[in-house]
Amino acid sequence: MSMIYRNSYFKKELRQAYSENRTSSGRKLASALFLGLISFALFFVFQTLQESVLSESVPQIMQPSFFSTVTIYIHAAFVFYTLYFIVNYETLFFSEIRNNSWYLLIQMGYHPVMMFFSKLLALLYTAFMIYTVGFLVTVFLTLFLKYTFILSYLPSLYLAGLTDIFLISILSMIFSLFTKTIVNARYWIFFSAVIIVVLKIMLGEYTILSNRVSMQNINNLFALNYTAYIPAALVLMILFCFICLIKSDNLAKYYNYNPPSDTPFIPEGVQVVRIDSSTGKQKILWNKDKKGWRGRVFDTVSTAFLIIFICTALAFNIFIILINTSTPGQEVSIRGVIPFVFQSRTMEPAIQMNDLTFFRKIDPWFPVEAGQIILFEENHLIYVERVLVKAGEELKADIDNYPPLSQPGAMLKTVPREAVHGVYIGRNRWLGALIFFANTIVGRILFLLVPAVLLFYSKQINDYLKKQR
Repeated sequence: MSMIYRNSYFKKELRQAYSENRTSSGRKLASALFLGLISFALFFVFQTLQESVLSESVPQIMQPSFFSTVTIYIHAAFVFYTLYFIVNYETLFFSEIRNNSWYLLIQMGYHPVMMFFSKLLALLYTAFMIYTVGFLVTVFLTLFLKYTFILSYLPSLYLAGLTDIFLISILSMIFSLFTKTIVNARYWIFFSAVIIVVLKIMLGEYTILSNRVSMQNINNLFALNYTAYIPAALVLMILFCFICLIKSDNLAKYYNYNPPSDTPFIPEGVQVVRIDSSTGKQKILWNKDKKGWRGRVFDTVSTAFLIIFICTALAFNIFIILINTSTPGQEVSIRGVIPFVFQSRTMEPAIQMNDLTFFRKIDPWFPVEAGQIILFEENHLIYVERVLVKAGEELKADIDNYPPLSQPGAMLKTVPREAVHGVYIGRNRWLGALIFFANTIVGRILFLLVPAVLLFYSKQINDYLKKQR
């Protein structure tokens, strides 16, 4: 029996590395294909937001090139694996040690070192296979867009993404050895993803990752004068593997007693304790009690978060609808402020394309001075221009930026004071990009579907969270 299990242990771990595939690698390939298609779809979504702040803030994912599609893929793969590890934590990592699976095998003569490396190699092999196939799918799909194919930066991007996947895998493994509950372990997996992002920012990884020229030389990923992330990640992975090996070996030597939660013969309010014979100290092994304060806090926080998220999403949808239904002379006003999505380049650089601008709503007696940007109505159309001259009850206004080959002064207008509805007071570029996205087909589906699903299935979600806790 021991020999049979010994020969099949690695294959068993290999299957568990993608828990829903028990018989073949077909599901792994399907998962990789799905990941590549999602990344390719995200690229097209970002392309619809070209005229927004994203083009300036994250040009590496906005350019029509292989660099952008692959950069989106390596980030999507990182998010995918983080969520995948959280959902399938119990079958992928070392929680089975606490379930005494290893204890019995060790009693049968199986060596914990070999078991550890089987577990680790199976997880990394599956991660490598899915990531690699998804990477190739993304590159293959991009070929149909007929962008200029530059091979030199693809190995660098591939290695950068693979490093993140391996690091989150090993971090999740080590957390599974030091956390006693599944819920806490899942929290730590999420926090480990946040830690990796922070490390990439602090060690300059994102700076070089967004530079197409630097990424054409893979050696720059290991050059400490550029970034220390990958060398640091390699050191951390080796160190964490060594810690995992020692900790898993020690834990597997002990039998962990887990009394069933539905034991009928122990009444509520009774605690099961173990008394140390040498010190006389008591250690609580199990407490069958009504929901404790931690459970109540968890339920309250999860319910409150769900309510806040749903209300925020619904309020944002209402806000977008109000802005889209604004008409000249009847603009939306929120506490005396008119929000206006600016869809022109005529006021650059003061106001950029698709910025969410804010105008103070004014009455006919509010003083308007030269140099101010005003929102006014003419022939049932809304205009935004800068006041050049104030002459009594009339204003001379013009745009700041004339497009090439256009005649300067062509947009100069004489504006009656009563036609002015608001004075410019500020803008928010990111909210403008978010509203711009929300008005796309994908955005409408996302911002309407997600709140609706959460609203109708809030009870089921709460019940699931309680069960997981």
